[in-house]
Amino acid sequence: MPRLITQKSFYQYLRCPTWVYFDASQGKRVLHDSLLERLSDDGLIPEKEKEIISDRPDLAEVTFEDPEEAFRQTLAFMREGRETIYRGALVDGHWVGTPDVLAKVEGRSSFGPYYYVAADVKHTHEAKDDHRFQGCFYAELLKRIQGIKPLHGYVITPDRTVLGYAIEEFESTYRLTLDAIERIVAGEKPNHFLTSGCKQSPWFSECRLESESCDDLSVVNRVWREEVDLLRKAGFKTFHALAALPFAKLKRKVGGAISPVRLGIIWHQAQALREGTHRLLAPVPFPQAKTELYFDIESDPLRDTEFLFGVLEVREGKEKAEYRAFLARKPEEEGVAWKEFVAFIEKHPDAPIYHYGWFEVETVRRLSSKYGTSAAVRDLFNRNMIDLLSLLRPCVAFPFPFYSLKDIASYVGFSWRAGGEAVGTNAVLWFEQWLASKGKKRSILQKIVDYNEDDVRATWAVKQWAAVQYKQEEREEIAEKKGRINQVRLKKL
Repeated sequence: MPRLITQKSFYQYLRCPTWVYFDASQGKRVLHDSLLERLSDDGLIPEKEKEIISDRPDLAEVTFEDPEEAFRQTLAFMREGRETIYRGALVDGHWVGTPDVLAKVEGRSSFGPYYYVAADVKHTHEAKDDHRFQGCFYAELLKRIQGIKPLHGYVITPDRTVLGYAIEEFESTYRLTLDAIERIVAGEKPNHFLTSGCKQSPWFSECRLESESCDDLSVVNRVWREEVDLLRKAGFKTFHALAALPFAKLKRKVGGAISPVRLGIIWHQAQALREGTHRLLAPVPFPQAKTELYFDIESDPLRDTEFLFGVLEVREGKEKAEYRAFLARKPEEEGVAWKEFVAFIEKHPDAPIYHYGWFEVETVRRLSSKYGTSAAVRDLFNRNMIDLLSLLRPCVAFPFPFYSLKDIASYVGFSWRAGGEAVGTNAVLWFEQWLASKGKKRSILQKIVDYNEDDVRATWAVKQWAAVQYKQEEREEIAEKKGRINQVRLKKL
């Protein structure tokens, strides 16, 4: 019997095709917490979903968990002509689709003078590729069930905005992807390629081991599939083979297939992996400032809320850096925490605000719009926010496939108090546990604050390390230069 294909198969395939293969060949690996399942594909908690669709007319909820029973209940609601069906199930053979919402629209179907379109409630502010793939899947299932295929798919955002997209525009790409998934669940193992998407898979340790055990080129940080294909055509099967060749010879062998700049980046990354240590490529352009701020946000995507804005203030001449937590103890307090954080930032108009990765910039812009933050403060954020990761990438090659804060800060000697529990998804689960305790388990809240403080201190540690590395390199170059001068003088004597 063929393995089931669901809308989540498309999400998994886009992140890591091997995820689909392992689930099909070895059995689905269930995440330890049901909330992690929702986190894995931009889902929200049921209470939040119901809140978002609560204003929809004639709402009927499918209550069965078993797919076949849920499908029978969904069909009954569709035949009755219910306006809105929540948690419906669409089944045809080994295809199972479970859209969050089925909405009745005017038209003609096997049910009568109406048909249904599908929508998912997602923690997003734009329709992403995996959402569109899932929408195409729902549309094909609906055609088989009701005799008419919807022209559009929909995503409902946390602020109740309905984002529509044309099914036809995505149809050909969807079809190719579906065919690939069908082959994988039938037993065909895909060519593995290690990407950051693999980290979202419960099979990540297997994915990484498979790539690293054979020195696969995909282990090189941020190398593209197209570049790997070109390197393999040029005779390079492993990153060791790539790193073993002097760059000038490598450039001649690859020719113009990859630009010299990109080839140089890939080569340095391969060198770092082979040597097991970092390589300094250029000075990191850190601005000079008497006060520096290090910033990190804790979010709960399941509730579409930002609940902690953590800042570490580092002042010149002050021995101890000071940490501040602007905390929302419940989702309704997000705006208060945000405004307190903004008021603090306004007191430091000239301080660079270091963060790690793109998330903080995107979130600050969204919250600035949501809460009507002044143009002056928006300009302050735009002027002062500095992504440390973006500064490091062109200047240092680290011996890792991924450049997460945990990877790099651990490399420079920093450690988190939470140890192996220090991951972003756990912060979400801890916040959910705190809310479930109704304010009784303060130790859980303190665990989140400690984790956030460690994140900003880790960012500071990485920045300090990078600054010291180049100062040390300059001192070594000066010492070496003085040594050569002294040798010349001795020869003259």
